[in-house]
Amino acid sequence: MIVYLDQNKWIELARAINGVENTDEAELLRSKTPAVLKSGCIFPLSAIHIIEFSRIKKDQRRSRLGKVMWDFSRGITTSPTRDIICWELELAFSRAGYQITPEPFEYLGRGIPHAFGEVLEGTIAKMFPDEIDRAMLCGLADIPPIQGGTKTYRENFVNHLSSLHERKHDLDRSKWQNWLYAISMVDILDPLQKVMTENRIPNGEFEAWGTERLSEFLESMPTRAVDIHLHRQVLKNPTYKPKLSDLEDWAGLGSAACYADVVICEKHFADMLRRDGFKTKAKIETSLCSFFQGVG
Repeated sequence: MIVYLDQNKWIELARAINGVENTDEAELLRSKTPAVLKSGCIFPLSAIHIIEFSRIKKDQRRSRLGKVMWDFSRGITTSPTRDIICWELELAFSRAGYQITPEPFEYLGRGIPHAFGEVLEGTIAKMFPDEIDRAMLCGLADIPPIQGGTKTYRENFVNHLSSLHERKHDLDRSKWQNWLYAISMVDILDPLQKVMTENRIPNGEFEAWGTERLSEFLESMPTRAVDIHLHRQVLKNPTYKPKLSDLEDWAGLGSAACYADVVICEKHFADMLRRDGFKTKAKIETSLCSFFQGVG
């Protein structure tokens, strides 16, 4: 069972295991941890997790959280979003009648470099990949865990979501749906061009597709279907206030909802995913305690 935790749930789990919280819920998480670790559940880390983790300022806090993330993930990571989208595009084109055989795809792999679509280089890195990953999360001797991050992309995404309600008034309501498809298509132009080039699909041929065929094409891609659904929920809610964490939620949790078995996240995001009867592959849960109790 693949279980994807929102970063806040990783923090909740770490605070319980490290004794920072002493509530009944924290005690339950502590007591059930050994059984959950033996249950066979897979708790992968994504590039989004690593990015959010690296923004924590205090070295000791990062180290304590990193140890819990390492103990539960054991170095297993999800494929980068770009790889997922390229694979979905190949599948979508093959279903649309093109002679394409999609490359084999695995949602899970191993190592932090894998999560970012990078290949290990250097003899030492190849000999000790797990040790290096563990040091990046937990630190090593006097070397603290990785740290970094920038707010630029997060702020850009907040601005994008904020602008939806301003821009929608420039369009007739009847055109909003096609607008959402256009937004989702623009978001994947680079991987789209890559797949079309590799498979010799003429640009003009694709651009000649009608609106209905394009919408069916996008809806056949799980991550695009989630993206369109989430944008639709923002558009329908004039009081929606974007947060800096929205970028990570949409990118990390959105993909996980398509390929994990269980996603445990905050209630507001779970509610967005469930609205209008939208269905995801993953079971969407909000209580870490309830999940641990059921598994352990």
